[in-house]
Amino acid sequence: MTVREDDKNDVRGSRALQNALDAVGAVGDSGFVLVPSEPSDEMILAGARAGGISTGLARTVYRAMLGETS
Repeated sequence: MTVREDDKNDVRGSRALQNALDAVGAVGDSGFVLVPSEPSDEMILAGARAGGISTGLARTVYRAMLGETS
């Protein structure tokens, strides 16, 4: 991703923003995705349906995949 600096005071051209965009781009390029630490109800329901499990178990599985133990 590239941000052009059209105006000296334009935040779109800031080095910090460019670094953030580069970091997000690198995550995507590596094959990883960013996910919320707490899934939405829709995410839990979709996981429960896909796995044929309860929504409670789907939430537990989600947390386990994020490396949470409790």
